[in-house]
Amino acid sequence: MKNTTDFNIDEETISKLGLRLSNKHINAQIAPNARVFEYPGLDNVFVMESDLYGNTMPEGSCFLAFYGSHGLIGKHLHLETLKHASINDIKAIAESHSEG
Repeated sequence: MKNTTDFNIDEETISKLGLRLSNKHINAQIAPNARVFEYPGLDNVFVMESDLYGNTMPEGSCFLAFYGSHGLIGKHLHLETLKHASINDIKAIAESHSEG
């Protein structure tokens, strides 16, 4: 069983990407102890440690959440993908999935 004080997104990743803990209310179930971060430079784009149903993401991954035409949606991402993505890459992911 995973220790509940362990977080999926490490401090190095948070610092490198400039992620900020979000205080915005989002319409999603969040797993206990999972954190939600705002992606810098993009409005209403979140990096989450659980998916929209409250399932904790597997180790080494996160959930990129954003608003589509029917509400909050998102995509599972490996942390390595997130770390190496530019703001334009993240924006393109959100735009390409926004019809959901």
